[in-house]
Amino acid sequence: MPVRALALFSLGLTAALAAVSQQPAQQPEPQPGYTLHTDVRIVLADVTVTDGKGNVVHDLPASAFHVTVDKKPLPLASFEEHAIAPTAMVATPAAGDETFSNEYLLHLPPVLNIVVLDTSTLTINEQMYLAVEFNHFVQQLPVSQPIAIYARTSEHLVLIQNFTSDHTLLTAAAAKVMPQIPTPHESASDVSLLAELAQHLAPIPGRKSVLWFSGGSGVLQIGDPEVTEDEEALRQIYDQLEAARVAVYPIDARGLTTTVGDPVMTAQHQQMSAGAEATGGAAFFDLNSLKGIAQTVLRQDASYYTLTFKPPNFQADNKWHKIHISLDKPGCTLSYRRGYFADANNLAPPPPPKPGSRNMLLTGGRITDAPPDIHSAPIIFTAGIVSSAQRVTHARDAAQCIALQTPSAPKHGTLAYFIRYTLAPGAFLVQTGDGNSRVTFDVSALAFSQNGVRIGQNGDRVRLTLAPDSSKLPICVEQQINLPKGDDYLFLAVWDVASGRLGSLQIPVTVK
Repeated sequence: MPVRALALFSLGLTAALAAVSQQPAQQPEPQPGYTLHTDVRIVLADVTVTDGKGNVVHDLPASAFHVTVDKKPLPLASFEEHAIAPTAMVATPAAGDETFSNEYLLHLPPVLNIVVLDTSTLTINEQMYLAVEFNHFVQQLPVSQPIAIYARTSEHLVLIQNFTSDHTLLTAAAAKVMPQIPTPHESASDVSLLAELAQHLAPIPGRKSVLWFSGGSGVLQIGDPEVTEDEEALRQIYDQLEAARVAVYPIDARGLTTTVGDPVMTAQHQQMSAGAEATGGAAFFDLNSLKGIAQTVLRQDASYYTLTFKPPNFQADNKWHKIHISLDKPGCTLSYRRGYFADANNLAPPPPPKPGSRNMLLTGGRITDAPPDIHSAPIIFTAGIVSSAQRVTHARDAAQCIALQTPSAPKHGTLAYFIRYTLAPGAFLVQTGDGNSRVTFDVSALAFSQNGVRIGQNGDRVRLTLAPDSSKLPICVEQQINLPKGDDYLFLAVWDVASGRLGSLQIPVTVK
């Protein structure tokens, strides 16, 4: 797609060149993905090539690829092959049991693999089958192959295990959500899940592959021919996913079925195929080996070619433009996104976030004219969470943090917890005036239950005047959030108002 005033390239350079001079200590290691701020309309396509036996095809030259947009041939602006070996990675290096960090973003492998366990449309028996197949898949993962696991059991998508190669952590995370009795909720929508997925993954640089296990679209399961997914909304979400370099692989977790000619299931499979083609992935259905499907996706998607090209006389005409890529090698299968939507909104500043939305929480609960820049180098921070009792026990640690509110009594049915954000002194763009140095940033927290229901939120804007001798001291702020008992998940975000840079982190917390 034309990426709004941003062109995404894959040329083996470091991420976020615009922030190099400001944050030399926090730059990611070299990986195939960076953001260049420009007004040139560049289309990027990641292409996987396999032969008739499903084996990845390597060492193809740029001259073997031919690109057309709306049947008009275009020359390549750039070309690169990526043949990638798995890289071991620990997602949340912890200083303690309740302390987490997003430092792993500085050491990402070039391709990230994400599993979505969408049990909102699966029966108990289907979930049990998926659980067995998923555990077998995890047990056979190479020790250097990290994945992350998201789950949707109800209305929202929740990260239940961040990127890790630890098989014990992965199987334990899946066991938290499968099998369980489905929670009554509104019909699951592909639009809502993909929108949340785009929000979760957009701040993470590089290419991402999403293995989406589900029982098909919940909207289509209603059986009413008048109730379908919003195609226009889906196209916009596909654009967001492509800007984030996310390829979606929908997998029907029901396996091989005996249902023949079921119009609902046929429509679901068509929807799965459309979503896969739009994002450069592939859809899998009527197949029993879910483990084998997942292994195939990880093996094939680890090697790919990146092509960029410039549509001539680009115009924001709000139309879908078809991309076709062919190869001078017979018998090969190509997976790539099949078009882009030239939305006029891409040329205008993004609208302010709607009240109550996740994006609004990222800006401290305030509507602003400059939303966070999710395409720059992320802000790296550590977050610890303690209960009221632990806060009293570790009073000295609490005294070293700036309390953003006076501690207050929690509402009935909840307990007070305190999130401590610790950031390096160079995390923010320092502004000077009147002889003082200042930083302004937002810290925000969203809390979700194990079933993905939002159960709490808080957002604060922080304005600090820095002392002359504080350049090497970490910044620590403390924020209260009230949580009900149970296994909960926190979505945390730190946003530098001056530079627009954003950092995010998701952590589990058990409220006893």
